[in-house]
Amino acid sequence: MIEKFPYGKAPFWLFVIAITSTLVLLAVRRERPPRPDLVMVCFSGAHKAAYEHALPRFEQSRGAKVQVQLANWLSLRTRLQNAMLAGTEVPDLVEMFAGSLGFFTRGPREDIGFLDLTERIRAERLEERMVESRFSLWTARGRIYGIPHDVHPMMLVYRRDLVEKLGIDIDQLKTWDDFVQVGQRVTKDLDGDGIIDRYMLNLPQNGNWALESLLLQRGGQLFDEHGRVAFNSDETVEVFRWYLRQTLGPQPIAHDCGWRQPLMKAVSDGLALFFWAPDWRTYEFQDGLPLLRGKLALMPLPAWHPGGRRTSVWGGTGLLISKATQRPDLAWDLAKFLYFDREQMGRLFADTNIIPPVKAAWNLPELNRPNPFYSNQPLGRLYADLAAETPPVYSAALDAVAHTKFDAAFSRAIEYYKDHGEQGLDQKIRSELSYAEAYLRRMEARAHNLLAKE
Repeated sequence: MIEKFPYGKAPFWLFVIAITSTLVLLAVRRERPPRPDLVMVCFSGAHKAAYEHALPRFEQSRGAKVQVQLANWLSLRTRLQNAMLAGTEVPDLVEMFAGSLGFFTRGPREDIGFLDLTERIRAERLEERMVESRFSLWTARGRIYGIPHDVHPMMLVYRRDLVEKLGIDIDQLKTWDDFVQVGQRVTKDLDGDGIIDRYMLNLPQNGNWALESLLLQRGGQLFDEHGRVAFNSDETVEVFRWYLRQTLGPQPIAHDCGWRQPLMKAVSDGLALFFWAPDWRTYEFQDGLPLLRGKLALMPLPAWHPGGRRTSVWGGTGLLISKATQRPDLAWDLAKFLYFDREQMGRLFADTNIIPPVKAAWNLPELNRPNPFYSNQPLGRLYADLAAETPPVYSAALDAVAHTKFDAAFSRAIEYYKDHGEQGLDQKIRSELSYAEAYLRRMEARAHNLLAKE
C-alpha cells in the first residue's frame, strides 16, 4: 500500500497519523459524559464538601445534575472575566470573595457577565429575611448581583484564664477608651529585659484588614453607597490616630502577632490577651489550639463611644449567577437551596462556625449549642446577637486601587508618627487622605467619561 501511495512514504505515514488522531479524538468525545445541568465553582474546600453533601436532595427533587468545582479565586477571577468577554463557556454559578464585584462591573452595565438579581430578591423579600447590610457587598450602581453567604460579625477572642488571673472585668470594657486604659496597665515587660512580653491586643502594624474593620465600626467607609470614594473623613482621621497610638505610641497596647503558626503560638504563649475574631476565625483557633480548650472566650468589640456599635465585619462570600447560563431559573433555585435550606445552614455552621445571614436560621439548635472550646459559650448565638449591627461594606470598580491608596496613606502616616509623634499628626493624615482621594477621583472621572461616551 505504501508503494502505491503517490506522494511517498513520509507523507503516507503523516496521513495515517492524522486519520488515527481524528478517530481517537472522535472516540474520546463520544465517551465524554454530558455536561451537567448546572456547573458551580467555589473557592472554599469546606463549602464544596458541604454543598456536595446536600446536592443529592436537590438533584432528586429537580431531576437535574449539578457539578461543584473547586478553584483558587485569584486565578479564577481573571480566567472568568476573560471567558465572559470572549463569549466562551463559563460556570452557571460562581461563589465570589468580598471586594471582587468591582472587578466585573468596571464597564457598561450591559457588559456585566452576571445576572441582575435585584427583582428576584425583592420579589421574594430576601432583603427583609436576611441581614440587609450584607447585600451592599454585591451591589453595583444600585443593582444587586449576588446573594450573601455570610455575615462575619467581629468579636474579640480572649484568653479567659489569663484575663481572670489579671483581674480584668470584661463587662467594664465597654468602649475603646476603657480597653486602652486597662491595656496600658497590663501591657508589660515581665522579665526586665526591655522587651514587652504581654500585650493587650493583636493588631497588624501596617493596618491592613484591622484598620478597615475599625473604620467600618466607627461609621466610615472607603466608598459611599453610590460607589464614590469616601475615606477622606473625620472618622478615618480618628481611626488612624488611635491605631498609631496603640501600636507605636509611648504606651502601646498592641502587637502584630502574625498569621497561622506564629499567631497560634502567640495565643498559646499569652503574648497578647485579645485577638480579632470574625466568626470564621473562631474555627481556626478551635482547630489549631486544642490544648486551650476551655481557656478561651468571646466578647463584643468595645464601642468607639458609649452606646455605639459593638461589632464590625471582616470578609464575606456571595453567590452569583452567570448571564450565560442556559437555565437561570434552575440556577436561582439551586442558589436558594444551598443558602437557605435549614439542614444545610445548620451543617455549615457546625463545620465552620460561620453564621448564616438568614435571620430565621439563628434559632437553629446548632447555633445555640454551648461550645466547650469557648468556655461553653453559645458561640452561634453570640454572633447572631451582633449580626443586625454589622455595618454595610460598599464597593466600586476602583476597589483594589482604593485599598492600595488607603494603605499607602496609612504607611506615610506611620513614618510621620515615628519621626514627629503627635505634633501635626492630624494635618498630616488629612493631607495624605486628600492626596489619595484626589487620585481616585481623577480615575472615577475618567471612567465616568468613558461610560458616558458609550
